[in-house]
Amino acid sequence: MANRRVVVVGAGIAGLSAALRLRQAGAEVTVFESSDRVGGRTSSETQDGYLYERGTQFFTSTYRNALGLIKEMGLQAELRPTSPWITVFNNGRPHRMPSGMLFAVYALTSGLLRVRDLVRFTWHTTSLRWPALDNYSAWAEYDDQDAASWSAPRLGRGAEYLLEPVLAGGMMQRIEETSRACALAVLAMTANGRSKDLTLARGNDSLPRAMAARVELKLEAPVQAVEATPDGVTVRLPSETVRADAVVLATTASAAARIYRAGDRIERELMATPYGSVIKVGLATKRDWSDDPGLRNVWAMMIPRGERRQIVSVTIESAKDPERVLKGGEMLNLFVTPDNAERMMDWPDEQVVSAVAADVERLFPGALAAKQFTRVVRWREGMPKSPVGRARALAEYRRTRPRDARVWLAGDYMGMPWLESAIETGTWAASRIVEG
Repeated sequence: MANRRVVVVGAGIAGLSAALRLRQAGAEVTVFESSDRVGGRTSSETQDGYLYERGTQFFTSTYRNALGLIKEMGLQAELRPTSPWITVFNNGRPHRMPSGMLFAVYALTSGLLRVRDLVRFTWHTTSLRWPALDNYSAWAEYDDQDAASWSAPRLGRGAEYLLEPVLAGGMMQRIEETSRACALAVLAMTANGRSKDLTLARGNDSLPRAMAARVELKLEAPVQAVEATPDGVTVRLPSETVRADAVVLATTASAAARIYRAGDRIERELMATPYGSVIKVGLATKRDWSDDPGLRNVWAMMIPRGERRQIVSVTIESAKDPERVLKGGEMLNLFVTPDNAERMMDWPDEQVVSAVAADVERLFPGALAAKQFTRVVRWREGMPKSPVGRARALAEYRRTRPRDARVWLAGDYMGMPWLESAIETGTWAASRIVEG
């Protein structure tokens, strides 16, 4: 690799993972990023003494790739375990539950599940052979029907109160539009609720920022076109044209389709992957909710479909790490439902906050009266959707790529809709270039 030049387009976690591995293999690597920051949707901000996540909310103990990178970047001492408590909003009030083995006990005693629901859920999800947790193409054999039609007759209330809220609130996926392969992968990733969630003390974007410091990077450098020839790849930017031996195209699907127009059938199919929009309303307040039994020290709230209005899920920064908020205060990350996010995407911030206000008060009484500030974050392409067929298309892509291919696709739509899998897509693309 010493004499090979590789261009990586996109400085999200997939692109940075590819660049890091290629550089370690001895290649000359340059990363071009169209925006003024790295990390993509792994993005953290501070304001008035509050630290909050704009996108990626947590890591989890099953994230082998991410935790390996955190250790490699020297950030292990900054890992903080979140509170083990979550809450499920049901029958008009929050029901506090622990992660791990005791979750089942609390789910039964709260009335969320019945014994037969829990037995069915456990049987149909733990008796399966889990493929690799980071490689969506490995789940192709389960990519045969949508999650709603598969889960309804098998999981009972477990589909309604566990699986659907996790898909909608954690992954912004509509269960009817999502392959059971993705749904099962979510359960595997959470180890059926037994995984432990983690955060980085200075913000989750500490990881991509540390990775970016180890590679050659150009910000505000939008790539306009990637053109492959038998001799190499031409990368066109507004102010320069770069020649490379190979390119890792680690952008969103739509950006890849604009940049790389010569893709074959399977590449075009993958680059047409649709996305769901995400809107997060950050609400900093001067109070906490420690006196509410259903909210005490919980770090996340899931809202089943029957209870949902404007908000689908909430994460709570102080229960990730108390140092993230001012003493006696709180930072709520309020995620708008997928349907409402699409409808509100172009609304002014004030209109979005006004639209969710009643729901905020229903979930967190007194929150708006104690408001310090609000911050509306929009991701028009927030999460790649996982309809039936995408895992099989990914398996075909990986199986059919020639070893001497010049352009390799990576990024969120080339894996599962979470950070761990995005890292794998970048690492996989880099390994194919090294092996070629």
